Amino acid sequence: MELNERQRAILLKLNETGQVRVSALSRDLFFSEMTIRRDLEKMEKAGLLKRTHGGAIEHLSNLEYPVNLRSEINKEQKKHLAAQAKRFLSDGQLIFFNSSSTLAYILPYLANYKNIRVVTNSIYLLSILAQMHVPCSVTGGRYDEHEQSLSGRQAEEFLKEINPDIAFLSCEALSDDGRVTDSDEDLAEIAKIAVRKSKVSIMLMDRSKIGTMCAYDVCNTDQLDGVILF
Repeated sequence: MELNERQRAILLKLNETGQVRVSALSRDLFFSEMTIRRDLEKMEKAGLLKRTHGGAIEHLSNLEYPVNLRSEINKEQKKHLAAQAKRFLSDGQLIFFNSSSTLAYILPYLANYKNIRVVTNSIYLLSILAQMHVPCSVTGGRYDEHEQSLSGRQAEEFLKEINPDIAFLSCEALSDDGRVTDSDEDLAEIAKIAVRKSKVSIMLMDRSKIGTMCAYDVCNTDQLDGVILF
């Protein structure tokens, strides 16, 4: 489902509070209650929320939202992470980005540098880079519609043949003892190869991921050149 600005605002409010009321949304967004109810009905059919009497509640966790919708959640945190990451950029770099809504906020900074080239397994990031006319290669591999990403053996073999100057990565979890992990085995392997093959590797994470662990290892923080948290 492609959300309009009003529906995006509803989703963000729902993510902040866990529940919303039609009357409050109508007042805050300056639309009629009938319009808000229609929005909630459409969003429920898309699986984005569950309607209740007079409002709606969360139906999905953040990670269950498609990547294009996750980019709207905690937007200010992601902007802050990207602003810190830009200090690692320089002219002439070959950059790898893994599949992440957070990393999309680094992309606008690329316009300030010359001869930047990008490799990614993210079709979502590719679509943004194409509009910016940034030279970009994609890994190939099996397509995941939810993540808008490519993974699997073909993607892994592609990455093993290149040596990025820098990799910007984001994963799902960072344990107290410094283990970076992910819940998707194939995406974890992509990130693992990128850490090994890149001259510099930078991990971006919001602090909600600290003290958590998923099933598949990516790396330890001592294998990274930088960890940016917010």
